[in-house]
Amino acid sequence: MKILSLVAMITAGIWLNGLYDNGDGKKTALLPIHEPPSEAYNMNEAKKRGDIIWGYEYYNIERFHEFLANTNAKMKDKIRITSYTMEGDPIFKDLVFDGKKYHYTFDNSHDAYAGQDKGIYKDICSEILMEEPAEPAFILNGCSKQVDTTELF
Repeated sequence: MKILSLVAMITAGIWLNGLYDNGDGKKTALLPIHEPPSEAYNMNEAKKRGDIIWGYEYYNIERFHEFLANTNAKMKDKIRITSYTMEGDPIFKDLVFDGKKYHYTFDNSHDAYAGQDKGIYKDICSEILMEEPAEPAFILNGCSKQVDTTELF
């Protein structure tokens, strides 16, 4: 269960930060990119596809541990973390490790109640760190579109 908090922090840290420094000292709003969203699918389909599911139900958490082991060994790997809103709308979080960097995509374009923050957001981060305060926390660090590190609970 502690690993699951990672997923929440990935999302919260990157996207709730809201602003990033674009290199010239100016703060810029983090806007969704214009890219077609992933196809929406239900929890049963997510399980068939091998997604890591967290939220109301937890599934395939061992795949996250495998992803961490692979990325620590500098092996290319990718995972999709899928959560569902109370209404059943999917929210997708993709992490792709290219052997050097973590490419993170957050897609809440199917969330009927996402409001003005609805869309697809991307970032590239240099590492995942683990901290152990009261509970282990995972942090995406060195991300291009944010000022601080991104906690992943």
